[in-house]
Amino acid sequence: MLFAPFPQEGNPFALVVDPYWILVSIVQFLILYWLLRRFLWGPVTRTLEDRAHRIREGLDLAETAKRERERMKHEVEQLLAQARREAAEIAERTTKAAEAAAADIKAQAKTEADRIREKGRGDAQHLHDQALAQLRKEAASMVVFAASRILGREISPEQHRALIERSLDEAGSELKQI
Repeated sequence: MLFAPFPQEGNPFALVVDPYWILVSIVQFLILYWLLRRFLWGPVTRTLEDRAHRIREGLDLAETAKRERERMKHEVEQLLAQARREAAEIAERTTKAAEAAAADIKAQAKTEADRIREKGRGDAQHLHDQALAQLRKEAASMVVFAASRILGREISPEQHRALIERSLDEAGSELKQI
């Protein structure tokens, strides 16, 4: 009974403070404070500190993971850029190789065509020369035959042939100049 009314006073609603009960209340408060601090406050504080420490560790891990993710993203971008450069270089080399192969094939085809053309020209010239020689022989034989009939006597075929050959050579050189 902390506040007990004094029976001497006439006011039944008056409050009286007894110093003994104040001292008892202070001692009870101090004992309760010490018990709470020792058995409740320490474990609660440690629990809160442990929780704060775990939260800080989690935030540090999250930040580390974020930095690692950014680093890996940057590394992936670099690898992709390098792969694109390498692909472009390979495509360029392949294109150059294909162009070089095409140029080589064209050069070989042109060389082969020139060789065939020259061979054809040579063959044609050879056939032309053969035909011309055969024509000369036949013309010489005909002229000898015609001259022997006109003259009524036979000229030696070698003399006549030499004469005709010389005439045909002169005529051939004149024809070539035209």
